[in-house]
Amino acid sequence: LFRSPGAVGWQGRLVFGAWSSGGGVAPRMSATLPEISASRSQDAKSLKSKSTASSSKFQPTSQARFGYLGHLSLQSTQEDTQEALRNVAALDGPSFLPNVMTLQRASTPWQYNTPCRGLEESVAHESANSGEAERGGSPSLKGGNSQMKGSASKKVLSKELPMPANYVRRIRRKAQMSRGEPPDHRQQIADLKMLADSASRSGNVYQALQAYHKMGVVYDNQGLYTEAIQKYKQFLALCITSKNTQGEALAYNCLGIDCFKTGQHDEAIQYHNKHLELADSTGRLIAHTNLGIVFQAMGLSEHAAIHHQHAIEYANRMGAKDAQCFTVGNLGIASAAQGDLQTSRICLQYHLSAAQRQKQAAGDNKFASNTLKDVSKNAYHRLGQVNATDGRFDEAADHFSKAMEVAKSKGDQKDEEVSGAMLGIARG
Repeated sequence: LFRSPGAVGWQGRLVFGAWSSGGGVAPRMSATLPEISASRSQDAKSLKSKSTASSSKFQPTSQARFGYLGHLSLQSTQEDTQEALRNVAALDGPSFLPNVMTLQRASTPWQYNTPCRGLEESVAHESANSGEAERGGSPSLKGGNSQMKGSASKKVLSKELPMPANYVRRIRRKAQMSRGEPPDHRQQIADLKMLADSASRSGNVYQALQAYHKMGVVYDNQGLYTEAIQKYKQFLALCITSKNTQGEALAYNCLGIDCFKTGQHDEAIQYHNKHLELADSTGRLIAHTNLGIVFQAMGLSEHAAIHHQHAIEYANRMGAKDAQCFTVGNLGIASAAQGDLQTSRICLQYHLSAAQRQKQAAGDNKFASNTLKDVSKNAYHRLGQVNATDGRFDEAADHFSKAMEVAKSKGDQKDEEVSGAMLGIARG
């Protein structure tokens, strides 16, 4: 699975748009990624023009019921519900955090009144990689059963997440925050079970499947992934019965992530592949990212790199710079595991600069600052490892020094000590 630094040129060619199917010598990879469009979807532009053209035909009662989101999404679609849903999806584009090696959750349909999810942790442990550069190896990845770190700080950060751009999601988040802390998860599950049983008896499949999905989310937030899997399977069964393709794709995503977290890697791959078959462009980006992470955890870095390549392709198509940030970073990690240190170095440097631009666009808030510190600390440390493995000890020392400074400013004593130790090794 490991290759020499010059043996994996195909990765650079596919990422940077210079793929060639012919034989011969691979072209040298450019040090810059192509600029992508700032707009996420052309659907939003066409939607705006539709809204202006047909505003006189829209009934005031619908505005009162659905608000601004309903006003835009239901223009000229009173008889075409599928078109209405597509319009809503155009307004409800997802946003991504810059963290690498983090499993990506599919967006829950806006009409689901789902409990707020906790932030996903990275599946890689930086401390587990601290000795790899010294041994001449590349960054490694622990399996999906690794103990999550910093759970308390993540719960605090979850409360500081910026408000969604979607009208309905934003109002719902404010309503959930106004209620304060949720009740005990066992009480939530009992209430949802009663709701699911009542909906099933009355033949309301749509309400029943939502209740099972909510139960899965509640269990996920408690770290009870085995119980969550059972609820997601019930959610999936109802979605298949009712021919709810959107819910079916969501169920496959949830099952794939939770199977990975319980160490069932083969099952996780099957579910993510099924999600890939049903998903739209955003869903395919998510599915390819998750497949790459699962294969990386199994030690199949070449397979992981291929899926990360596809994820970058979909990020470019969507014009999603936030998605490009973490997908390129994931490819950098997979490339390092294969021994392609040049590709890894370029990808990680791009990931770091893209994360800094994303922080500037987000503005000065505590959540964005903490996220950037996490991303910068990990990126600097990984760049130090890659450069040390490649024999560039001066550059490695500079990156380990920066990683140590960021860890110190964040109050992370453990990572500060690890980066300090690696700095001493790089300086000899």
